[in-house]
Amino acid sequence: MSSQAVAEKLVVPSAQTSMSLPLRNLCLTFLLTLIVIAIIGSVWGTAGYEMLIVSMGWPHVILGFLFYFGKVLRGEWRARSSFLLLALVTLALWVTHYTYTITGFIALYFTYHVFRDEVFIYFQTRARHRLRDAVYVAGFVPFILLMFVVTDPRPQHYRQDLRRIELTDAQFSNDGWTLISFEPIPYSKGRDFYFYLQTPNAQGGQAYTTLATTSDTRADGEIRISDRKWADASDLVFRLHYAADQDARPDELPISDRTIPVALTGGHRVGQTFTAQRDNLAGLWIPTHRAAGADGAARYVFHLTPDTSLPLPPLSPTLKGLRLALVAFLLLIVLWKALPQFNQNRSFWIYFALFLAIFAISQKVIKAGAGSGYEFPIMFQLVVVFHYWSWYVFSFDKLLAMSRAPASVSERAQHARGTPQVSLYDRMIGSLRSLPRFTALVIALNLISVAGVLWYSRFHGPDTLRYVFDYSYFLYFLVFHVTFSFAPKQALPRTSPPLPAVGMAPVA
Repeated sequence: MSSQAVAEKLVVPSAQTSMSLPLRNLCLTFLLTLIVIAIIGSVWGTAGYEMLIVSMGWPHVILGFLFYFGKVLRGEWRARSSFLLLALVTLALWVTHYTYTITGFIALYFTYHVFRDEVFIYFQTRARHRLRDAVYVAGFVPFILLMFVVTDPRPQHYRQDLRRIELTDAQFSNDGWTLISFEPIPYSKGRDFYFYLQTPNAQGGQAYTTLATTSDTRADGEIRISDRKWADASDLVFRLHYAADQDARPDELPISDRTIPVALTGGHRVGQTFTAQRDNLAGLWIPTHRAAGADGAARYVFHLTPDTSLPLPPLSPTLKGLRLALVAFLLLIVLWKALPQFNQNRSFWIYFALFLAIFAISQKVIKAGAGSGYEFPIMFQLVVVFHYWSWYVFSFDKLLAMSRAPASVSERAQHARGTPQVSLYDRMIGSLRSLPRFTALVIALNLISVAGVLWYSRFHGPDTLRYVFDYSYFLYFLVFHVTFSFAPKQALPRTSPPLPAVGMAPVA
């Protein structure tokens, strides 16, 4: 599932088919992506998107590593040394992500992987999957760097909801404690969380307020207003609720001379970081007070997310200026690299521009619809699901093309000399060149993965399943998958027998 889209030499492969075929596959991929996201989102909302990424992701990761590991077993050029190096890089990224929240970096890292593979997919599809050389498109590498600079990788923009609850005025106490309950989190003990309330598209004046303390009452967290530490108070007033607790209200509110009211309406986020002391966190109590003369009904949305670091503040004016200068510099490099070979790569840039336009429109739709009541996925989730479908569309297209294409001269000569001795592993991989076998394997892996995700997420499977089927842990496997896609590749000697190649095993 990796590709050699960037190489040291410029190779402009001769296309054997028109651009309509990769465009057809691109449109089919987006259609499949939107259909499955719409279905899952309507049933399970935000949690459904995370379940979808994990359930579709395991077959993707397994198949990608299955084809890659054959190179290590055969001892191909630099395969074993690169395997060790990539394993160390993966481990370093895992440790970093465990210590700090680098979800934004992971999103950009995976997005680069997606764009890189789409270059390979485009040229392989146009060459009808007989492309034997590495592909390099002048201007593509600086374009990716430009994308990294333009995109905002701050963690708060990639934060995933563990729980999301919609509330109305009727569910709030007019003057007392309000319980916001949610499905218990089995493995909550010792984990850091961040909860916040906001009112999307809030209209009118103040309706409900909660309380914050001016003294530091909780050493495990701090109050945040719109994701920033608030200088006027130290902590929100709240009590954690666990599944084993009774639903009895807390005894009393804190002393009034040490608290200040905080408005819940106005479109801003009111939240707090904290550490759970027990497993099965199932809700929290907050004090709420209805303002005198408040009219109209407001919709409140409660979010609970993992939290291991402070969100990054917006860039200062000086850094914004430097960022714009770097964007302009990289854009000039893109034009300088791409324009001399533009005629050679014109079809690709047209295809790639359409590819980017669809994603740009999708991002606008997601941002515009974020407060409409429908739980849209974040852009990273859309990119991940698109990539899964892209490789399935590409793989089945490749298998169909291979089954219909006549054998080449080298393949006929190879057959005449007899089949060389190959390992059991290579025979197993080679057997997957059969469309029925590959289809059966894809279906089986997806069914097993879906069953595991549903068992853990919806039917309360054992807590240990979270290491495999929880979205936050699966991000580690996405890092593993992307890192190992950078394995070095070498063109096969002309006298060497062809290695088994199937859908998601790119030809070196």
